[in-house]
Amino acid sequence: MLTPKENNYLASLFYGEDKWGLAWADLSTGEFVSTTSTSEKLASAILRCSPKEILLPGIQGENDGGESSAMDVDLPIAAAELLESVLPDTCMQTFRPAESFVLRTRSINTHRIRSTALKTLDVAEQAAASAILDYVDFTHRGMNALVRAPLHVESSDHMIIDSSAWRGLELAKSLSGSKASSLLQAIDSTTTPGGSRLLAAHLASPLMNLKLLERRLEAVSYFFEQEQLLQRTRKQLADVFDLERNLQRLSIGVGTPKDLKNVASTIDEAKRLVDLIQSHERRKYSRLPDLPGKEALGLPTLLDDCCNGLTATEHQRESIAKAAEAIHAALKDDYASLNSKSGFVRAGYSPELDKWQAILRHDPKSPEKQELQAKYRELVGSTRLRVVFQAEKGFFLDLPHNENAKLLKTDRGRQALEKLTLFQSLKNTVRYRNEELRQLNRELTEAAVEVERVENDIFASLRDQVLLVRDDLQSMAHSISQLDVVCSHAQVAFDRKFTRPLLDGSCELHIEDGRHAVVEAAHLRGSNSWGMRAFVPNSLHLAGAPVGTCWLLTGPNMGGKSTFLRQNAHLVVLAQMGSFVPARFARVGLVDKLFCRVGSADDLAADKSTFMVEMQETSTILTQATSRSLVLMDEVGRGTAVNDGVAIAGAVLEALCEKQTRTLFATHFTGLNDLVGDTCNGELRPYRMEVLEQQVGGQTKHLVFSHRVVEGLAAQSYGINTAALAGCPPSVVARATELLGELTHDEPRSPHQF
Repeated sequence: MLTPKENNYLASLFYGEDKWGLAWADLSTGEFVSTTSTSEKLASAILRCSPKEILLPGIQGENDGGESSAMDVDLPIAAAELLESVLPDTCMQTFRPAESFVLRTRSINTHRIRSTALKTLDVAEQAAASAILDYVDFTHRGMNALVRAPLHVESSDHMIIDSSAWRGLELAKSLSGSKASSLLQAIDSTTTPGGSRLLAAHLASPLMNLKLLERRLEAVSYFFEQEQLLQRTRKQLADVFDLERNLQRLSIGVGTPKDLKNVASTIDEAKRLVDLIQSHERRKYSRLPDLPGKEALGLPTLLDDCCNGLTATEHQRESIAKAAEAIHAALKDDYASLNSKSGFVRAGYSPELDKWQAILRHDPKSPEKQELQAKYRELVGSTRLRVVFQAEKGFFLDLPHNENAKLLKTDRGRQALEKLTLFQSLKNTVRYRNEELRQLNRELTEAAVEVERVENDIFASLRDQVLLVRDDLQSMAHSISQLDVVCSHAQVAFDRKFTRPLLDGSCELHIEDGRHAVVEAAHLRGSNSWGMRAFVPNSLHLAGAPVGTCWLLTGPNMGGKSTFLRQNAHLVVLAQMGSFVPARFARVGLVDKLFCRVGSADDLAADKSTFMVEMQETSTILTQATSRSLVLMDEVGRGTAVNDGVAIAGAVLEALCEKQTRTLFATHFTGLNDLVGDTCNGELRPYRMEVLEQQVGGQTKHLVFSHRVVEGLAAQSYGINTAALAGCPPSVVARATELLGELTHDEPRSPHQF
């Protein structure tokens, strides 16, 4: 089912000689995108669009079409396994392997896309995009569902978010599969469907381009600093319709008068938005003293581009205005009448339509009908005769049975009824017609046909006027969405005290008093069932020596380690999508790849244990992370014997420190600092989650998790205390305490201390 705030992507995947071609399209908006990817970046590229359906090249000789498993298609085994892993709920289809995954000029021409538009793409991209065009041509015959050439995007222009990070960080959806409790929900304050979809796209594709990021941040700052303009703009945006989908429905022949009305209303609102922003800027400009450099002031570049998009190109501006005027003049204001292609034209707009509709009006109290009824009552000599109209039968005369019998016994009545044709006898009444009534019914049928024809002609004329300026209206729709996203960021920043991040090309990550956007949002909504106090902010500084690129984070369960890891990853994603961030200060050296090894889960279907999944994710990080990446690792090595786990965790730490990869490494193995600290070339720094002990008689009676990150190593993991807090039986807690005493007494250097 189509959701207003979500894209509905159809994707296509093709494996070339040395790279992947990936294309995706949303038939509800007309968006069409393509890219290439290496095998290591494929999961990130697919998750960027999160398709609802994906086309795969079928194995030669197999039946074409039909739902498939990724294992049934012509793909490398590793890629097939990856698809099953990252897209467990996506419908996978095989489609004409020998025909579709090649450049098809016929299909391109059908969709008014020049073949040269695809020939500029990589061969693998061409194949993937061509398959989508052919599939759409097959399923939407004659609808021209895709009329724009695919937009090529470079994978290097965006941060790569590992598939494990995408899930573990709950960026777009929570682990339960809903948008609730995700980062997207926490920052989505958009007021338009298109804005919400664009916000989700920005979240899935954080930028690596400093110039583009600064354009976005400048626009957010503009509204953030002018709260009154922000509120007026958001109020205006709330009156905008989903122009992208309105246009697409009209383009593929399934639009209604309501879509036309929405287009016209949005054109009007776009003009009001531009007037609002530009008039505000003129007033602000006029109040400034005439100082050197005043002429350089003005709207941020992104907002200036949005205003240009909202007003369209100069040569199309008049055509757009005329189309809106024509729609308003022709269509009724009552939206209930605009959902179907009948009864939607305003009275007085078309004299011809008014003439035919007048014939169709059947008011039982109309003078014409009363006159006709009086005429036939006089003819047959009965006041009980009625002239009746029914849509399926037209006009006819209706007489009660007993009145009909009485009339047949009189000469006058019999002679009158003999001039009529009996066509139906019911339990209580009989029904008659004559040539006059049949002619009237023929006129009604003709009128109904003519009303439909004239209404269809009016609709088609208005639709064609809109489609003539479709490209400019699509730009208008994108500008509205961009403006909505900027205002959403500004509103969230204003409400939640977010700050503008400093972005640069360094490998530094410096956060002062950072906060977890999702947890903070939950606190503000009052959904925290424990009634916890306000969120405790924490700082982070990762950089080269002497600061260090890797933090070894220790502390108890429930102490806040995982929250700290996730909040910093969220902060980086927010900064690189062009949003303000939940911190007092943030300097972010652009992150090229984001990895996250948190949580534990097996993959029984693929015959993989929890530890195997953990090691595969760790392997991906070690082979793909660079000095510009950000890595979050939680409890690496816990799924095996203690000594093995400590050894693996230590080796992983050394490898990441050698690469100087920015890393947050959470663990209960406190001895890791002593084990590998000297071999990490000064890159490793120990930090812990602060725990306050309340003691009585020399024994710990109560723990307070302050959730503050402080320097140093945790003295212990407080696992038994956490078990007690969780409600474990006192006898079990007491016995565990005894056993711990025996272990620490007998083996003062036992592995558990790591």
